[in-house]
Amino acid sequence: MLKSSSSKRIGRRTFLASSSAAALAATVPAGGSARAAGSANDRLTVALIGCGGQGCHDTAAILSAGGESVTLAAVCDVDPRQMDAMCAQVADRGMKPDRYEDFRAIIDRKDIDIVVVGTPDHWHAAPVLLACQAGKDVYVEKPLAHNIVEGKRMVAAARRYGRIVQVGQQQRSNPHFIEAMNYLRTGRPLGTILRTATFNLENESPDGIGNPPDSDPPPGVNYDRWLGPAPERPFNPNRFHSRWRWFFDYAGGMMCDWNVHIQDLVHWGMDVDAPLSVYAVGGKRHLQDNRDTPDTMDVIYEYPGFTQVYQMCKWSRHGRHSHGYGTEFYGTEGMLFINRSGWEVRPEVRIEEVEDPDQPGRKKQVARPRTPEIRKEGGNTVTPHAANFLAAVRSRRPQDLNCEIEAGHRIAAACHLGNIAMKLGRKIWWDRQREIIVTADGRPDEEANRHLGRAYRAGYELPEV
Repeated sequence: MLKSSSSKRIGRRTFLASSSAAALAATVPAGGSARAAGSANDRLTVALIGCGGQGCHDTAAILSAGGESVTLAAVCDVDPRQMDAMCAQVADRGMKPDRYEDFRAIIDRKDIDIVVVGTPDHWHAAPVLLACQAGKDVYVEKPLAHNIVEGKRMVAAARRYGRIVQVGQQQRSNPHFIEAMNYLRTGRPLGTILRTATFNLENESPDGIGNPPDSDPPPGVNYDRWLGPAPERPFNPNRFHSRWRWFFDYAGGMMCDWNVHIQDLVHWGMDVDAPLSVYAVGGKRHLQDNRDTPDTMDVIYEYPGFTQVYQMCKWSRHGRHSHGYGTEFYGTEGMLFINRSGWEVRPEVRIEEVEDPDQPGRKKQVARPRTPEIRKEGGNTVTPHAANFLAAVRSRRPQDLNCEIEAGHRIAAACHLGNIAMKLGRKIWWDRQREIIVTADGRPDEEANRHLGRAYRAGYELPEV
């Protein structure tokens, strides 16, 4: 259930009865599509929900990748200043998108083919669920959802309504990441990979984001709607634009903001999509600001056949390879390191005895690498991911997506499990098929499973589709 534009509560039946989304859903069979596959010249109409930095960036990439065949028809945000910025960005292309405070007005429009969801994490689920039901395709930012229950329902909606849903894990479409992952997956060049590692290391001052006092929201901002399903709290500038990611009410801290990118490479490169168990320790040990997500965290994941370790801190940037973040694959024949600046392979060296050509009949020891050394530069851009999305929208082939909603859900779930294990202070086991946390002997872990979803503020319950 969602609040109306006047902030009065309305029942789900009342809302759906008056919504063209409901009418359209009635005409689209499960697994069907409101938009049929068309020619490459078909025009596509886009709407953006959430006009913050990443939402605008994603939309600009889609417009760039689509050229003259894609147009922005509508934008939505609770802060009119953010809509101003997006409208100014597309003005030189002759686009004058309509503006809305309530995203349901976009869902109701039959002329919208694609919805970009660039909201904070706690507002991903409802727009995606209703957009899928209304027969629209979706590009949604990472992590897919605020929690695992939401992600599971979003996948189900995409399947039921036959929608193309790309998750903004854009590294999966960047050439040097593709090259490195193809290297890993071809011929076992690193031998047997027994350990992977991801890390985010930063050095912030103890003040961090500070401790500003609560205050009134900026003029024109519908703060009640911004909170949406999250608990009601006084407005605080640190809980608003950009910095919301450091509060569990709205997001998952560094684990879901950054590790969701770099551990995604582990899922991709190792061809896995779920851990078997997770153990985590961490907390807020250095920063003295008002965030409630950790500044120190170490997580050990058990995957089939290998261990994944995540390390995060906000008080030291002295990371491996002289980088503050990255992903590592450790094999018996060598190690691969990758981040957005490039990738490299460091061969494992073995000491061998060989005939000494200078002393016949004698042997000497030599160090020989077991795999070639590789160093390649990289880069990071959203445009290839947007182009991949548009191609799948036109072909109606979700299997062509580089990060289809299922893959986005699985990596987000792994990150959420890390946070859950840290909050519980103990090891947890994950049942991938049932998507529940279990005990070591396979029984449902009732205490842990209470963390899979969230309590929704009255009037903003998760829509049922």
